[in-house]
Amino acid sequence: MRAAGPVLAIALTAATSWAQLLNDDAPPPFRLVHKNTLALRVNPLGLIYDGRFSFRVRLFHDDTVAKSKVLRDNFLGFGLAPTASPAFVRVGPYVEFNPLSIFGLWAAIQYVQYFGTFDLAQGFPGAQSNFSDTALKAGGPTNRQVTGGWDFTLGASFQAKVSNVLIRSQARLVRGVLKLKDGQRTYYDQFYDVLAPNGGWFFTNDLDVLYLAPDNHLVAGGRYTFTNPFYDANHFDPADPSRPDNASHRVGPFIGWNFSSQDGAAFNNPTVFLLTQWWLVHRWRTGADTSQALPLIGVGFQFTGDLLSR
Repeated sequence: MRAAGPVLAIALTAATSWAQLLNDDAPPPFRLVHKNTLALRVNPLGLIYDGRFSFRVRLFHDDTVAKSKVLRDNFLGFGLAPTASPAFVRVGPYVEFNPLSIFGLWAAIQYVQYFGTFDLAQGFPGAQSNFSDTALKAGGPTNRQVTGGWDFTLGASFQAKVSNVLIRSQARLVRGVLKLKDGQRTYYDQFYDVLAPNGGWFFTNDLDVLYLAPDNHLVAGGRYTFTNPFYDANHFDPADPSRPDNASHRVGPFIGWNFSSQDGAAFNNPTVFLLTQWWLVHRWRTGADTSQALPLIGVGFQFTGDLLSR
């Protein structure tokens, strides 16, 4: 089994608000919050734990703010982002800034260590290289390597709720730098299922349209995901004149069940979820290597909580 990465946790967890907003109350001056996700995915295959631990400071508060759901959940947060799988570990600090309940920015830098297991990590001569599941499996015994590096991620989230319908966009710019073998300009990032430019950037965005049940238990809807790498001239293999498109699009339904929700609870929002997305555009998952009839399928469990008494 090849291990997935943070995208699995991010792309499958739509049941709870990305900023852990409180349902009924304005946030206290200080919060120490956590979010933990365990998820399993196929096409591509992966298993992941993803955690977030953050100390948040409220930016402003008055009677008007307390009554406005758009204004009330504002904060500046600092925290730690650990991620683990059978093939790697990632850990590092992150910062988040929410001037409004509906909009937030965040950044994270994580040290990455691959163990050389489960066909990861693999580097390639250029953006033209074959990074299909078949190629990864065939190249694993000789191409996989024990290596490390850094990931830098910039994120922006927007969400708006009208009645029981939530519309949300979560965008990320990612720059990864790994120690690869000579002649390797790109590497397979299974977090986002992309052939990433080493030392370069790629973009991914998840767009959700979800129905939230009035009792806060059921959440159901759809998700569209777009991922696109940005290659510079030095990310192409000079021996290959082709210029393939490694962008991907996928779409499909999401359903989750939140067992309980209580503002300020240390163990809160325990949620099970299922995501199924069919690949609309992908260089290898729309028939060239894997049948387009086979979707990405992910199942998981997530919980959040407040570690400071309110």
